[in-house]
Amino acid sequence: GMMAVGFFPHIKKFINFKDPISFFIGILELISELAKIISLSFRLFGNVFAGEVLLTIIFFLVPYIIPLPFLFLELFVGMIQAFIFAMITLVSISLHTAIHGEEH
Repeated sequence: GMMAVGFFPHIKKFINFKDPISFFIGILELISELAKIISLSFRLFGNVFAGEVLLTIIFFLVPYIIPLPFLFLELFVGMIQAFIFAMITLVSISLHTAIHGEEH
């Protein structure tokens, strides 16, 4: 966002001393950005970890042919997750590179 719209216009979204409401909204925007990063990281970790735990349990219970459908299911879920995170990344990039104007 800083490279696309410039350093000061991007930072102006978070730090604005024009009035107390704009300052408070800037703090909320900063907290929102940090929360997005943390929540998406935990979501991705949780999905990958759950799939690995499922595969490990299935391999220990029935070690030969039965785990194959679960392997393909895990590949399918991984492709869906990759698509979802690609879409989230595209939306995030488009929002962060847009020029924020004054709303009246």
